[in-house]
Amino acid sequence: MKISLADIILALFLCAVSLSACGGGNNSNNGRTANRPSGENTNAAKTNVEELSLLVRVPYQAEDIVWKEDAADKKITAVLRFSPGDANRIVVEAEKFGAPVNVTIAVETWFPGELIAQGEMSGDSALKGTAYNANDFFVAPYTSGRITRIEASDYFVLEVSGS
Repeated sequence: MKISLADIILALFLCAVSLSACGGGNNSNNGRTANRPSGENTNAAKTNVEELSLLVRVPYQAEDIVWKEDAADKKITAVLRFSPGDANRIVVEAEKFGAPVNVTIAVETWFPGELIAQGEMSGDSALKGTAYNANDFFVAPYTSGRITRIEASDYFVLEVSGS
C-alpha cells in the first residue's frame, strides 16, 4: 500500500481538528463557574447529588435527582426519587416533626418527564402530594421548608430556603 503526501496531510489535519475539539485551552478559574454571556441561562437544573449535598442533607441514596438553586433568594428546589423502602422511611421520619398537609405543586419544565406527564394528566399542570417538614434535610443557611411526596410515586419535591 502506497501512502501519498495528500494522505499524510489529511491525517495530520484530522488529528489537529480532533485535538482542538478537546478544549484543552487555559482555564484559569480552576473549575469554578466562568463569567457567562448575558444570554446564557445561569440557573439551569442540575443533577449532581454531591453538589446538592453540600447545601442540604440528603439522608438516603437518591435514584434520580434534579434540582435548582436560587442563590439570590436563598432557595433550593429539588426533585428526588428514592427506592420504595427509603421513600417510606423518609415519610415516617418526617412525621415526627409535625402532621402532614395535602398540597398541590406546580409542575416546572425541568421536572422529570414522569412528573410532567402526571401533571398534564391532572389537567392543570399540577402535582398532588403530601407535604412534611423537611427538618432532616436542613443545613445552614437552608433551615426552613418542606418535603412533599408526590401522590402515587416515590418522588419527592424538596423546597428549602434560608435567611
